[in-house]
Amino acid sequence: MKFGILNEAQVAKGSTHAVRIQEVIDEAVHADKLGFDYWGTSEQHLVPSSWTVSSPQAIYGAVAALTKRIKLRTMSIVTLKELGHPILNAERLATLDAISQGRVEFGSARSNNAAYQTAFGIDPTRTRQEWLETVEATLRAMQENPFAFQGEIYKIDEPFYVSPRPYSMVPPPVWAAASSAESHKMTGELGIGVMTLESFLGWDYAKDCVEAHIEGFKSAAPIGGLYPPNPGRAFLTFPAHVAETHDRAIDEARETTLGLVAHLADLYTTVAKTEKEKGGDSYAYLLDLADKISHFTNDIEGLIEHSPTAMIGTPDEVIERIQRLEKMGFNEIILKIDNYGHRTNLRSMEMFAKYVIPGVKHPSLIPDNDYEQRGVAAKPYLI
Repeated sequence: MKFGILNEAQVAKGSTHAVRIQEVIDEAVHADKLGFDYWGTSEQHLVPSSWTVSSPQAIYGAVAALTKRIKLRTMSIVTLKELGHPILNAERLATLDAISQGRVEFGSARSNNAAYQTAFGIDPTRTRQEWLETVEATLRAMQENPFAFQGEIYKIDEPFYVSPRPYSMVPPPVWAAASSAESHKMTGELGIGVMTLESFLGWDYAKDCVEAHIEGFKSAAPIGGLYPPNPGRAFLTFPAHVAETHDRAIDEARETTLGLVAHLADLYTTVAKTEKEKGGDSYAYLLDLADKISHFTNDIEGLIEHSPTAMIGTPDEVIERIQRLEKMGFNEIILKIDNYGHRTNLRSMEMFAKYVIPGVKHPSLIPDNDYEQRGVAAKPYLI
């Protein structure tokens, strides 16, 4: 089981984007020191405070220069013609690979926000096709020199020498974000690791998704043989938070958790309706999703019981949830620790690193408490 950190630079009420960006960089450096396996952020546009990283390349560069060992996974580049031309993607990934000395992992996604679909002229009925072709062309641009490409979306006739070349000269691990069972199966068939956004639809839905990826992966055929098959199945928590008591964890995570539910319900409804108006249906499942999660907009305890996405509680409670996901077939957990306040974010990360990760990976190394054996109550989860 691997553990990664996702940070989307949620700006606290009364603060500024500049302050939060500096905090995000500090939290990424802290994740490196604590021993997390990877760190990443998503690419977002035109969202005022909830998900504000509109220039992930700049933040990744800063994090790469200040860290030593942690992998840098793009979670996720919007791989569409209007936002991520393959040559630009290849140049940016290779530059980041050079700064980090080979620590880059390539995660991608198609857009899920009607506002920036409209702003950048993205046709929502074509995003799946554009995503697939952009991923292939990006990987070819990183490996083939000179590079040319002929597809439905891109017509790059003249061979170009794309520079810089990647630091390690081997394909980076390839990942994709997915929220439907159909997308999970497709990524498995393509030999692409999946980052599962279960979107509060429930434990059974998460199981259906991971099983779809496992089934698809049985016949994995990487696009053009451009990368090794990636059996990674990472579950994205949205959000994650741990504290020494259940009540404290709930209290500190309440605003972020309920806010995310309400925001996602609105976001998904808008995306699905916008595509439907243009004659598409690839986002149609989001309407059902939005309806189902809207029932939890004021019920955090019910949400935690219903869905593994809200990874909130004491270390022991969180360990039990992670073990349940591991039994389903997930082999990574992505922890979205954000918007609790900078110091609380750091404390939550420390508690995960100190208590949750060893409890999942190496429970046999945790000693019995000498004081408790002598009848003295020992205070748990000290930081």
